[in-house]
Amino acid sequence: MTDIKEQEDIFKLIGSSLKKKIECFVIGGSAMLYYKLKEATKDIDIVLLKESDRQYILKTMKALGYAERSSKILYVNKKNVPILLQRGQDRLDLFNRKIINLKFSDGMIDRVNLVYEYGNLTAKIASREDIIILKCATDRAGDRMDASNIIKSANINWNALFEESMNQMNLIGDVIPLNLYQFLLELKEDLQVEIPNEIIQKLETQCEKILTEKLKKGTTVRVTKYKTKKHL
Repeated sequence: MTDIKEQEDIFKLIGSSLKKKIECFVIGGSAMLYYKLKEATKDIDIVLLKESDRQYILKTMKALGYAERSSKILYVNKKNVPILLQRGQDRLDLFNRKIINLKFSDGMIDRVNLVYEYGNLTAKIASREDIIILKCATDRAGDRMDASNIIKSANINWNALFEESMNQMNLIGDVIPLNLYQFLLELKEDLQVEIPNEIIQKLETQCEKILTEKLKKGTTVRVTKYKTKKHL
């Protein structure tokens, strides 16, 4: 497990080792450390917008003694998985701009409001709303509890979440509003998280429209957990 001090020490090490300026975006539990929503995280999740930057970070980390690990165990049957690096108990997940079935969008970049400088490494911290929607994509153990803690800690901009899910559908093509609907409904029903009925209903209505349009066009849509209004 890595706490905020250890994480910042790693960022300082990276920043002091880089020969040029690199900008990264901190997501997941790593971002939650900056919001004081977690005491420690299993891995450090960062996003690099350019593949060349990710490869440069990879080369730098290997020179510092980090070894590359297989991502198959943690990300079973997932696409756009990160490069996993580990040294001792420290683990870094290096994502490029595509994160499983989402993309780190221009909107996500604009919503960043925390920025830290570590030598040649600039770390920009994802917003609470974007941490939540990205956890829909990674869907790892603990993601729902993390999202629950975020929602309980602050006034979430639910409209931003909805709009980003629609934006992701245009960027990626998957039915992202459906993923967000399922994720939030599970939080509300299984973990008793207070989520406004309005956002659940808004997402459900939009999902029904999207699915109906796709079915009319003969598009096959795989739905595994979709719930109807009787569950609201």
